[in-house]
Amino acid sequence: MKMQAMNLRLLCSIQFQTILLLLVVLLHIKTLSVSGISIATSTYFGGNETDHQALLAFKRQITRDPENVFSSWNDSFHFCEWEGVTCSRKHRRVTVLDLRTKGLVGSLSPYIGNLSFIREIVLANNTIGGKIPDEVGRLFRLQVLWLSNNSFQGEIPANLSHCSNIKILRVGTNDLSGSIPKELASLSKLKFLALSTNNLRGGIPPFFGNFSSLQVLSAPENVFGGHIPDVLGQLRSLNILDLSDNKLSGHIPDTLGQLRSLTYLGLNGNKLSGLIPPSLYNLSSITEFYLCKNKLSGSLPKNLFLTLPHLQRFFINENQFTGSLPVSLSNASELQYFQVDMNNFTGKISVNFAGLPRLEVLLIQDNNFGSGDDDEMNFFQSLFNSSSLRIIVLSWNQLKGTLPNVLGRGSNKRGFRKC
Repeated sequence: MKMQAMNLRLLCSIQFQTILLLLVVLLHIKTLSVSGISIATSTYFGGNETDHQALLAFKRQITRDPENVFSSWNDSFHFCEWEGVTCSRKHRRVTVLDLRTKGLVGSLSPYIGNLSFIREIVLANNTIGGKIPDEVGRLFRLQVLWLSNNSFQGEIPANLSHCSNIKILRVGTNDLSGSIPKELASLSKLKFLALSTNNLRGGIPPFFGNFSSLQVLSAPENVFGGHIPDVLGQLRSLNILDLSDNKLSGHIPDTLGQLRSLTYLGLNGNKLSGLIPPSLYNLSSITEFYLCKNKLSGSLPKNLFLTLPHLQRFFINENQFTGSLPVSLSNASELQYFQVDMNNFTGKISVNFAGLPRLEVLLIQDNNFGSGDDDEMNFFQSLFNSSSLRIIVLSWNQLKGTLPNVLGRGSNKRGFRKC
């Protein structure tokens, strides 16, 4: 009996100590909660505090939040439920940060480089400035970096080359400077590169020709120097080539004719000279052709609009082209805009515009069109079979003769512009 009593007292003592210890732990947790210290992140934050702290650091660098995006960025919600944040289901790691067009003002925290599982950073259409942090180069899983239409300054980080999985790099419409880093040559998976409207200088890097997966290259409104490199002709899968509004000089390389998938060619607003390479006239997939505001010369081939059957927009105005308009223009059934003004074209206009049912704008002013023949204004009659036509400008040419009687009737119905 004495032994049983001793065992009972020992058991009660152990149970009492256990209960006491439990009360102390619960009291300690309550104290931590009241004092504002976060509770075991391994239970609430899915076992990872790094992503949580990186997001908070990002938030601290934003000085203005007009749409109150960060109202959900607090400990009342798991960070995977914060606005603009997407996490993986299994590991609860941040994979997407998408806060485009939120009116955010501030800078981009270097702690963004700690989001080691992130695949997409989309901050376009805000007013985020400062430099693009070098730490972004640590994000080897990153596939999309879209920072367009912000206020970023400084150079494009060379160590973005470490983001070997990146497919879309869009940093257009910022205030970036310097040259394009040669280190970016290693981005073999790149499909979309947009560098437009910055202050980038130097030449177009020859390594662009190695981007065999590139589908879109957009770099207008910079101040590149030098010639367009022949290696651009190696971008066989390129759909859009836009190098407009720069200071490119020299001739257009014939190798551009190798871009068999090209639908958009934008070389306007440069200092290009010489002839258009004949190979460009064989790019049958082209729908938009912009070579205006250069110093290009020569004449247009007679079969031009047979070899480019899908043309919708053709702009070669403000150059030094000569010769007459190809009669094959009569076959451009998909053409919508045709602008060849401010050149040195001559001769009779023998185009049958009835074959251009989608034509909306015809600008051929400031040339030397005219033959002196009595019927040189007959082409005007065919224009009235184009029901989409809105604007015609023929001024400052050598055209003579009598306008057809249908002019007044057509101008009221279709809104022609009289000059």
